Amino acid sequence: MGRYVLTRTMQGLLTLWLVTVAVFFLVRLTGNPINFLVSPEASPEDRQRLIEYYGFDKSYWEQYINYNKNFLQGKFGESLRWDSRDAFEVFIDRLPATIQLTMAAMIFSIITGVTLGVLSATNPDSPFDRVGKVVAILGQSMPVFWVGILMILIFAVNLGVLPAGGSIERLGYKAIILPAITLGWLFVAAHMRIVRSSMVEVLESEYIKMIRAKGLPRRLVIWKHALKNASIPIFTLFMVNFAQLISGAVVTETIFSWPGIGRLLVDSVFVRDFSVAQTVVFFGAAIIVAVNLTVDIVYGLLDPRIRVAGQGAP
Repeated sequence: MGRYVLTRTMQGLLTLWLVTVAVFFLVRLTGNPINFLVSPEASPEDRQRLIEYYGFDKSYWEQYINYNKNFLQGKFGESLRWDSRDAFEVFIDRLPATIQLTMAAMIFSIITGVTLGVLSATNPDSPFDRVGKVVAILGQSMPVFWVGILMILIFAVNLGVLPAGGSIERLGYKAIILPAITLGWLFVAAHMRIVRSSMVEVLESEYIKMIRAKGLPRRLVIWKHALKNASIPIFTLFMVNFAQLISGAVVTETIFSWPGIGRLLVDSVFVRDFSVAQTVVFFGAAIIVAVNLTVDIVYGLLDPRIRVAGQGAP
């Protein structure tokens, strides 16, 4: 088990390193950030002093070496846009808003997906099953930006019952409804399909047939015994999707002007705030790697065959 955990950990660290390399060089392809810091009337001497102060006069490799040195010391660089604040502080300030949004989106996707999946599995070829299939098709075919625009058009513009954007601090908890539904809609179909397939398999097992033979109510058999035994693959999908929600909220937060790390990433790329963009991408990747590593370790504990396969054994 120790070798399996070490192998998975090293793979995760290698992934994070490759992410830092990619984002470091890609953001620098957008141009020189000094153009956003100084006015067109600034003298060449002032411009050159800023370039030297932030180290942009050095080659990319020298900048990358300095970035790694600072990173190992827990320094993520100064923000060029947010008053020279530490990039990590800027990231931490925006993180709670993204966590609020992703938690609300996950709750919506779990409740909707599990409910539709159970009803679809226990009522095959019924209206519930047909609705579930339609939801699955729509969830897979409608992109997030289209769902968001549609939500704004219907509930904010036409009906006027919900705000089209903003934060909880300014508008209250009703501001989170539309972005949470938009972001959670992406995973409703996935949750519904995995719940349906798992429930169909469990309902046909001898264990459930024996419980039914004892005369337990159908509701208790389905929601307590069958759903509990079908929960292992469902839980895994929930964990992986939660990590993807945190790192994939860029489009939703931009559409609804939600003050989270997704919008922070877009804003920092637009103004070429390299330090903030690198910090957001790194911690987003770290969350995904950490969740996947946790799931791999739990699977390895539950199934020895996975540990053997993960170690490269024949």
